[in-house]
Amino acid sequence: MEFKINAYAPAASKPLGHGDESGFEFSKEMLGDDCTAAINFDRLQKHPQTGYIMFEYLLCEESQKVTPYTSYPNRYWKKNAAKFLALWQTKLDFNATLYLVNYAKKGTKAENEVLLIKVLDMDEMGITKDERTQYTRTGFSEWFRSLNEECLSGKDELIKHIYLHKSVEELGKMVLQGGKYAGETIEAVYGKEKGYLEWLKDTGYPYAKAAWCYLDKLAPGKKT
Repeated sequence: MEFKINAYAPAASKPLGHGDESGFEFSKEMLGDDCTAAINFDRLQKHPQTGYIMFEYLLCEESQKVTPYTSYPNRYWKKNAAKFLALWQTKLDFNATLYLVNYAKKGTKAENEVLLIKVLDMDEMGITKDERTQYTRTGFSEWFRSLNEECLSGKDELIKHIYLHKSVEELGKMVLQGGKYAGETIEAVYGKEKGYLEWLKDTGYPYAKAAWCYLDKLAPGKKT
């Protein structure tokens, strides 16, 4: 059995760019002098086994007496307590791993010092438990790139994860965009030709993963 749909090729994710416009400046402009309710942090990614990982980068300026290896949030807690407590609240809400990363600008004396702080607990007075690892700039890059590679998810997996959170009814109402059943709902096609959905679910075409999740939820013994 062969089915055809208009050609469709998902675009690959682009590398992180240095010239992307910062949304932070736009938010700042829109709020004016109002206090922000936002919790700003530098990076959020999801590991397939350990879940969400949060990163906050803490720059050590060359003019400071401390270096990335010697600087520690508790030393300036009173100045930035609200920020770190907000990060911890977000970590708890996401059930995430929180990393603080001390670093210096490239070309400065301490450029080769990177301190990775895995925060394990904190209270209103500061961080109470952590794990610290000293890296060189190259060593941290190797660790970071390895972790990033582990967290990369293909577009199909991201789409499937989204559809798994939809009900059978919601998936069934989705309208196919191409092929012999273009314009018809997944539910209607299931009633006419289940085999078509069986074929579609293993392709890279639009709503292929919706068809996969729909069939999976209707499988015997599955709760919908």
